[in-house]
Amino acid sequence: MKRYVKLIIIAIVILLSIGVYYIQPMFSADERPEFKIIANSGDETLSENMVLKGYYSENVMLGMGIGDDLKITSKGTTYYSESTNSFQSQTSESDYEKINQLQEDYRSFMRGKEPSLANFFEDDTLLAYAELTTNNYSSVTEDEEFKIEVLNKKTNKESSFSVDLPKGTNYSYMYIEDIEVANNQLIIVTNGYSLNNENEQDEHHFYSISLPNEKIEKDESLQLDLVNLDGKQIQYVELLSGMNTVQTSKFLVYRVEIGDEQSETELYEDQEIYETTYELIGVNIETGEQFLIDLSDEVGNQALSSAFSIEKDILYFYKKNKETITIYTYSLEQKELREMETAELSEAQKTALKEEITLSVHNGTAFFVNNDKIKGKDQQIMAFDLESGKAVFEGALIETKKQSATNSELYLYEVNFQE
Repeated sequence: MKRYVKLIIIAIVILLSIGVYYIQPMFSADERPEFKIIANSGDETLSENMVLKGYYSENVMLGMGIGDDLKITSKGTTYYSESTNSFQSQTSESDYEKINQLQEDYRSFMRGKEPSLANFFEDDTLLAYAELTTNNYSSVTEDEEFKIEVLNKKTNKESSFSVDLPKGTNYSYMYIEDIEVANNQLIIVTNGYSLNNENEQDEHHFYSISLPNEKIEKDESLQLDLVNLDGKQIQYVELLSGMNTVQTSKFLVYRVEIGDEQSETELYEDQEIYETTYELIGVNIETGEQFLIDLSDEVGNQALSSAFSIEKDILYFYKKNKETITIYTYSLEQKELREMETAELSEAQKTALKEEITLSVHNGTAFFVNNDKIKGKDQQIMAFDLESGKAVFEGALIETKKQSATNSELYLYEVNFQE
């Protein structure tokens, strides 16, 4: 049933994008609030390179309003539209910076490419691009192809070719979530809805294309049978890693949401009538191995449903008890779960961790940031050393130019660090 919700969301996003494009001038720079990161205690240098990305909106009704993406640092705020151009209007703020860099470094190769990181791969020797010839909002046809272009960065030689999409007419829609290169194979990771799928679930495929032979050598799907349904059914599957970066990802991680079946009436009435559980599936890009990431008994279902961080081949989770917080690491390479030190929580930290948070790990430190701005309260930032478990930083996101409307919202969705 969630596929219907997904299609509705896509339609809403399109309408809102058109509306915001014309209404944006009403959201002038002089009227927008300014935010910045401040340090309250601990090592102030930990926040110097921190970049918080989010969305500020006004006139919010039913969770939607007129707004703009923004980037917040210890120096202040930069709104997405302040440097907008025709290219940037097609892509997210998160993608724009890397895509813009690629355009500057490889101007000829980048000409005419879709401005989405999901379609690119880059390492020291090559830059690869793949696209599906269908429009993102159109049905798949029998003439569907993958168009592939590769730039050898050392010789500056470009090559391009196309391969037919296998069984294209079996799908009502399909899009690319990520591409990777391993063992001289370009792996295209897709999400598509199959017309023959009785379970009404999207299908996630891995198309392995030989770069020397320019043909598809393997077509594998995500092994959802690894998950123990225990009489329930899969509600939703999402790729959590790979799609927001062009660098090599040896592993992909999928989260599977499991619950009782709902009728259409129950779905549209938004009745929470089932208990949701989660499982994680790992995919080794180099070997093709798929495996269940088995840690729910130790970490708890809550940790799988909420924020956790993926850094290279390590997953980071947290488990909050009444007085403490424990951080866990899971090695995708070794398939091992490790419990890090447990930290005692102050009253302020307990309160902050009750809200929705983003977890990010950088240089051996785990950062927790409140996602939503609560009326009358600053969004809290805290950091713990992974080895000792000690709190090493506490700070906040404060408003320095108090222009926020009464019905405004600031939501943070990403925590990065500038090198």
